Amino acid sequence: MEFEVTPAGRLVMRNIPPVLAGLLKQIPPAAECDTEEVEARFFSSPSLDPDETGLREDWKAHVEPELHTLFLESRQVVDADLRGLVETGDLASLEFPAAHADAWLNALNQARIALVTRHQITEQEMTSPHPRDIETPRDLALVQIFFYEHILHWLVEVVDP
Repeated sequence: MEFEVTPAGRLVMRNIPPVLAGLLKQIPPAAECDTEEVEARFFSSPSLDPDETGLREDWKAHVEPELHTLFLESRQVVDADLRGLVETGDLASLEFPAAHADAWLNALNQARIALVTRHQITEQEMTSPHPRDIETPRDLALVQIFFYEHILHWLVEVVDP
């Protein structure tokens, strides 16, 4: 798989093997806030101090709805970009505007956090080498997390050279 920035400022992923194309397509659904645990991780309280009730209420009323909107909009941008995935033969390619990089960064981070939370991935597992065998959904989630991290690194380099 190759990453490129075109002279016109478009971001391109080329020579994407089918399994990785499948993982790309899983970014929006993986990033969904579909359990209480994921919700708590995405929208944690700004303070656990019992005296900060007002802060928590303001957060819930004003900040959290904006975060929900931002997260949803990011997933929608990525989903729309993924509809442009071109699969030819054994490989695929994807091209999207560099202006969408922030949405991709956001959606990829959401997906990684949600996968870690859903599958109870430990910090030690996150820092160890990739799994040798993929035998369970949890193993596959770990591969997704590592793959999404790889794309994140590329996007960060593109956005902040």
